[in-house]
Amino acid sequence: MADGLRSVIRSYKYDESSQHKVSKPAISKKKATKSSPYDGMKDLPPSLADDLEILFVGYNPGVESSAQQHHYAHFTNLFWKLFNDSKLFLAVLGPKVEQVKNKDELFGPLLDIKDGNYTTNVRAAQDYELAKYKIGFTDLVLRCTKAASELTISEKLQNVPRLLEEFNKTKAKRVVFVGKGIWEIVVKYLSNQTGTNVKLNKLNFQWGLQQDSGDNAYNRIIEHFYKLVPGTKLYVFPNTSGLVASMKYPEKLQLWTDLVSDWTAAYRKQTNHKSTGNEQMNKNE
Repeated sequence: MADGLRSVIRSYKYDESSQHKVSKPAISKKKATKSSPYDGMKDLPPSLADDLEILFVGYNPGVESSAQQHHYAHFTNLFWKLFNDSKLFLAVLGPKVEQVKNKDELFGPLLDIKDGNYTTNVRAAQDYELAKYKIGFTDLVLRCTKAASELTISEKLQNVPRLLEEFNKTKAKRVVFVGKGIWEIVVKYLSNQTGTNVKLNKLNFQWGLQQDSGDNAYNRIIEHFYKLVPGTKLYVFPNTSGLVASMKYPEKLQLWTDLVSDWTAAYRKQTNHKSTGNEQMNKNE
């Protein structure tokens, strides 16, 4: 917080022909700088790595996330509950789960077996460590506020190029916008680029994987996004903040489970392709 107002120092003018007189302090024409309630709150740096399997994108860090310097850190945020209940981390680990359980000093204790199946208990404190398993985090805007509504439209739009650059640098296979509002800003940015007037509505937008719809204008936006970020798939999920309750938890979890199913199917297809290729090479030898 900014310091309080300083005391005005009175100046005394000496005049040989008169007694000491007290001169009035000059009136400053400068406007007092308003202090921000977020002075001293740090930006939350992204957690990125090469060849990410999944990159989660939030709107911007809240006060608690800024204070703890971890993503989705507020205790009411459902992100980590959805992350664990969907078994997303287990899917990404795949056959390495036993190795992680036995050898990873950080994540090993967070893996447990219940009724013969593995469960996870990953929390915000481990967000940056997940990068080594190809799970990353970033935000549309890195600046901390209590609510995303405190960000200006121009500030949000100015951050879209940075976001697209992060997608390409990390070669993220799947990008997940945690909040429809993030996608709305990106759509507005892409609309300005393409000269297409598109707004999300019930006819063109659906939760989850973003793909062609019955709206040709929206389809052009989708195509333009995938052209700018080749090799990725874009998912849009509801905001996980405890303040947002427009969708029930089971419905939110289903979207996460669908993502895990898509990822698992793609992984199996890739693994089978490599296996078939190796068999063919052995036959040729």
